[in-house]
Amino acid sequence: MNRREALSRVALLMGGTLSAPSLMAFGAEPNLSPKIGADFSLTSTQRALVAEVAEHIIPRTSTPGAKDAEVGPFIELMLKDCYREQEQQNFLEGLADLDEKATKAHGKKFLDTTSAEQVAILKQVEKETIEMMKNANVQQVKVGDNVDKEVVDSKKIKGTPFWRLIKELTLFGYFTSEKGATQALDYVPIPGKYEGCIPLKPGQKAYAL
Repeated sequence: MNRREALSRVALLMGGTLSAPSLMAFGAEPNLSPKIGADFSLTSTQRALVAEVAEHIIPRTSTPGAKDAEVGPFIELMLKDCYREQEQQNFLEGLADLDEKATKAHGKKFLDTTSAEQVAILKQVEKETIEMMKNANVQQVKVGDNVDKEVVDSKKIKGTPFWRLIKELTLFGYFTSEKGATQALDYVPIPGKYEGCIPLKPGQKAYAL
């Protein structure tokens, strides 16, 4: 799968839009260069937390989940090498917020709660993020194919919120991984036999490029 197709797939799963920092990080806007934060790393506990959240976003079913595709290390690498300091800070604060919400609701850290409790917390975070974005001046600008750029212009929001970041990076990391591309999608190896038009079968998965 090439980067252009992967971006289109992730954008469709995100409702057609990706945040501006993510587009810069994925290299979709070559004329823009993010000022990458120099010192970013996760602790072992934070890595476990990221992996758990990613697995809730893409759980293992009949196809591999985010943990199987090693999405967690991908997220950390992308944040370290390709994202601005503001997004890095937002991400770390978002992880801390998960523990705060879990402690407040259940008296223990996020990873020590049950799966159902974790899902409830993540739904709360998503609801809060949606409300926050609604109250901000969010503009969508077409950048090509199925991808729109989401630009936030608000003093209330600094950079892309944690929930947007982890959802975008989880989806991008998963569908560009070997397991995601070959098992979650209908993989056709290239080079191979060229068939210009192949009817989709009922219930068939989308093709991976």
